[in-house]
Amino acid sequence: MRFPEAELTTIDLLRHGEPVGGRMLRGSTDHPLSETGWQQVTDAVMRQTVDGHLPYDAIVTSPLTRCREFALWLGEEFDLPVQVEDDFAELHLGRWEGKTHVQVFAEEGTERMSAFWFDPAAVSPPGGETLQAFDARLAEAWQQLLSNPPGKHVLVVAHLFVCNGLLRQVIEQPLSRVLAMDLPYAAISRVRHERHALGETSFVEWIGR
Repeated sequence: MRFPEAELTTIDLLRHGEPVGGRMLRGSTDHPLSETGWQQVTDAVMRQTVDGHLPYDAIVTSPLTRCREFALWLGEEFDLPVQVEDDFAELHLGRWEGKTHVQVFAEEGTERMSAFWFDPAAVSPPGGETLQAFDARLAEAWQQLLSNPPGKHVLVVAHLFVCNGLLRQVIEQPLSRVLAMDLPYAAISRVRHERHALGETSFVEWIGR
């Protein structure tokens, strides 16, 4: 149900581009974007321009370099305020941080890793953050953003688990389905949030463009 008198906030979720080092279990390991990664996110965002102008009023970013550096550059280029949100940092992967899947399989076998990807709500990385704790910090930061948005159209620059986790909350899927959306590097998803006479409503307009 749509409300014609609703106050609307649009939030675009951008997954960062490819980091230096390529694909690995990076988590909170703080690698910068590769040249390819910079090109990926630049192209993705520039596709949102209209007559050379971005539609955004503000940018919110993870504190990790692969998100923050691009967000700060974009803010400077287009004169947009940039806010760093610590709770939009990626899921901490414990002993798996900074390793490839092959390295983890060689050190620990395949059982725990396979179980994690099948149901990350039931199995956590050894020494890592539980999905329940991760989901709670995302929920708090998301509600703060919706309650006090820095503009009517906001770009959030974040990570695979973060973007998936926020989309999961909006569409109210089970926590075990946190990776149901296959978001490649530089994918953009759009969420609309309405404040209206009957309360508040969030819905996903599109995922992973």
